[in-house]
Amino acid sequence: MTKKIAVIGAGISGMSCAYLLAEQGHELHIIAKGFSPNITSNRAAAFWFPYHIRNDKRGIGWCLDSFYFYKKLCGEETGISMQRLIKAVKDNTGDEDTWLDFMPPDTLSLLQNDKAPAGYNSAYEAYVPLIETQIFLPWLYKQVEAKGAILKQQQIFDLHDLSGEYDTIINCAALGSRELCNDKTVIPVRGQVVLLEPGFPDHIFLDNQTPAYIVPRKDATIVGGTYEENVYDEKTEQESLDDILKRAYSVFPGLDKRKIIGNWAGLRPYRPEVRVEREKDTNIIHNYGHGGSGYTLAFGCAGEVVELVNEI
Repeated sequence: MTKKIAVIGAGISGMSCAYLLAEQGHELHIIAKGFSPNITSNRAAAFWFPYHIRNDKRGIGWCLDSFYFYKKLCGEETGISMQRLIKAVKDNTGDEDTWLDFMPPDTLSLLQNDKAPAGYNSAYEAYVPLIETQIFLPWLYKQVEAKGAILKQQQIFDLHDLSGEYDTIINCAALGSRELCNDKTVIPVRGQVVLLEPGFPDHIFLDNQTPAYIVPRKDATIVGGTYEENVYDEKTEQESLDDILKRAYSVFPGLDKRKIIGNWAGLRPYRPEVRVEREKDTNIIHNYGHGGSGYTLAFGCAGEVVELVNEI
């Protein structure tokens, strides 16, 4: 039975839900105060990795579902490709093995110590999806619109106001849920990055404890990053950008020869536990609080949202 559904939010969480629901033939209205490219989801480095989700074992299934979904969608048109990832580890940081349970079977290998990047005790190699947001989000929009979804630019202040108009409301408002749901456990975590001209290196580098990461995309090499809790200012700071580059240059000699072509900052919607549930005695389903794992969790969480929709 098809339903009339409102999806609140047009970032990766909202659009992944819309994509799966559109495939089932539901009538969809995607309502958001902003759309790509003017949203946080466009500013994500967007490679698959379980980032600050490891205290929630539900994330294992969500991560794996998303991994295989992206792998199936690889192609020039979608902007998704499988890329080599080097995950570097320093001893005594608490990050030695907490993420291993989230990795797909047979996708990971431990590098010999002499092959670990400079300054690191060990490193792992894996091949993971890289989602080039500047290509993938517009592709997603086209897919759902082709199936009849309507995109409406509007800010929603009370989800319950929509209850009489729609069979189901799916809240994917990310950081907006802090006010929309009066949920103060949702906080912004600012991430700053530098953009270098593309072409080097030829793989993804990650040290998520520092944090430091380097992501080669077609339009730029993204060099990050910062993890700044409770910062609401979506602006970059030169001191932070200089520190980001200093760390990257120490790992990749020669990177300092690449031209700087820009920078940006985004606010991750972090919550101690991702909220994916139906609100009691309502037709409202919540899907928010993914932090820095928005793309990594997106289609796994969306699959659970679809199951909840089918139960209403």
